[in-house]
Amino acid sequence: MTRTSILTIAAMALLPASLQAQQAAPAAAPAGAPAAAVTPTVGASVFDSAGVEIGKVESVANGAVVVASPTGKLSLPATSIGQGTKGLAIAMTKADLDAAAAQAKTAATGELTSKLVPGTPVGSVDGAATLGTIKSADAQFVTLTTAKGDVKLPVAGFAAGPSGNVIMGMTQAQFDTALGGAAPAAPAAAGTAPAAATKPAAAPR
Repeated sequence: MTRTSILTIAAMALLPASLQAQQAAPAAAPAGAPAAAVTPTVGASVFDSAGVEIGKVESVANGAVVVASPTGKLSLPATSIGQGTKGLAIAMTKADLDAAAAQAKTAATGELTSKLVPGTPVGSVDGAATLGTIKSADAQFVTLTTAKGDVKLPVAGFAAGPSGNVIMGMTQAQFDTALGGAAPAAPAAAGTAPAAATKPAAAPR
């Protein structure tokens, strides 16, 4: 093994781990890299090339191994994990891994921020629906125009989808349920209350 790749999963509110931001960050494998790939099992410890424990395997699916570490979750290609002297190991030191993860997270955040602009559609997690269109965004919140009105949501709830689009980690049904308890983005302007909210005048006697 001469090179290995790491996918970082940035922790984001409202999104499941499978939808959190991921960014490739290749790094050269140091001497002593695992010689052969193995089949990781849930709960197994994963060590770096110096024998320092990185974390434990949380899940294995679709060629990716999610490792839960004290600093967050990492999704590593299964092919980058081999058998070391202490158990499962990767061909990077923990320091190199943390640096690559931080760099990848910064790049992913910058890519997403560039997409959070007015007029951008936001899709559901399953790609079956468009939840709304971005009306405005700042460093903390995104105002989304939906079929039920405008709603203000944390930036952390958005992610770049597999095709470069913007998504949220909810289906249409889940989003509609969440909107039931969400506050509107802003109060209605004076004089624009719906007619039904206006008390009719008393009838003359």
